[in-house]
Amino acid sequence: MRIDAETGELDEIDLALVDALQISPRASWTKLGEVLGLSPITLARRWRRLMDDGAAWVSIGMSDARSRGAIVEFTCAPGTEMSVAMELTRQPYITTVGITSGDYHVFANIATPTLAGTTNVLLNGLPLSPHVIRTRSHVFGSLFGGMVWRLGVMNSSQTERIREAIGPPPREIRPFGPLDRALFLALGRDGRRAYADLADEIDTTPKAVQRRLDRLRRNGDIAFRCDVARELAGWHTMALLWLTVPDMDLRAVGHRVASWPETRMCAAVASPTNLALIVNLRSFEHLEEVLIRIATKCPGVAVTERRLVLRQVKVYGRLVDESGRCVEVIPPDPWAAEPGATTG
Repeated sequence: MRIDAETGELDEIDLALVDALQISPRASWTKLGEVLGLSPITLARRWRRLMDDGAAWVSIGMSDARSRGAIVEFTCAPGTEMSVAMELTRQPYITTVGITSGDYHVFANIATPTLAGTTNVLLNGLPLSPHVIRTRSHVFGSLFGGMVWRLGVMNSSQTERIREAIGPPPREIRPFGPLDRALFLALGRDGRRAYADLADEIDTTPKAVQRRLDRLRRNGDIAFRCDVARELAGWHTMALLWLTVPDMDLRAVGHRVASWPETRMCAAVASPTNLALIVNLRSFEHLEEVLIRIATKCPGVAVTERRLVLRQVKVYGRLVDESGRCVEVIPPDPWAAEPGATTG
C-alpha cells in the first residue's frame, strides 16, 4: 500500500486497482494487468498489501433486488454511543453500523432475505443495551442501489475492457440451500478466494463452486463488492438523509439518486419519510452540493432530516477503525435472521 504524501490518500495505481475490482471483483490479475498496464504479480502484491493493512477488501452480499431489511435508529444515553454500536456489530444480519449527529445517535442496517426475517429481528433479534433510550425502525423492500459502488477512476474504455459479461439468467432457478449459505459465508471473509480453497472448506469440487456462483450471479441473487477505507479514497465523511418523495415519483427518484457517485445506500422505506439515502462526502461543503442537486434534479422532493455520520463502526461485515480500515471480519449472514435459524 502506498500513500500519496500530498493528499494522504492511496496513490493512483492503488485507486485504479480498487476501481477495477469494483467493476469486476473476481477478475483475474492477468485481465486486470492488461488494462492497467502492470504485471499480474505486481497487482497481486499490491492487493495483498491493501488487504493486510485493512485498506481494501472484496466481499459478497445479496443483490439490491433481493435484499430485504430495515434501518434501525437508536437514541443513547450520553457517552454510550460506541458501546451500543459495538454490541450491534456482533450480529451477522446487521451489516452496517454508524454513529450520527442528531436526536438518534446510532443507526444499524439489517439485511435479511425475507420480510419474515426482518420482522423476526425487529421483534426478537435486536440486542437492546440498557443505554438505549428509544428506537425507531424503517423497513425497506428491495434497494434502488448501494450494494455495488465505484470510485470512478477508470475511464469508459478501461471500464468496458474489465467489465464481465454475466450472461442470461439460468433456465432453472434453484433456491438457496445449505451449501449456498456456506459458500456465501466463506466469500464474506474474502470475495476473491480461489474456487479450490472454497471447495475444500465446504466439501465440494471447484467446478461445482464455480457453476453455482455463476448461476447465483446470473440470476441476480448475489453481488460482489469491493470496499476501500473511505478516507484513503478521499471520502472524509458521510450523511444520512431522509427524503419525502411523491409516491408516484418514488421509483424514478430512487433510481436516479442511486446512480449518483456519492450514494452508498438508497431504499424506499415504510416510515413517515419514504426514501432513505446514505451518501459519502468529501467535505462538509459537499453535503450542500448534494442537497442542492436533490432540490434541482428532483423537484417536489423534500429532505426531511439530515445527519452527519460521525463514525463508521461496521461496513458490510467489516468492523472498521476511525480511518475506515478493516480491523475484524464478521461475515454477513442474512439467513441468520430467519425465524428458527442458527448463526454460522
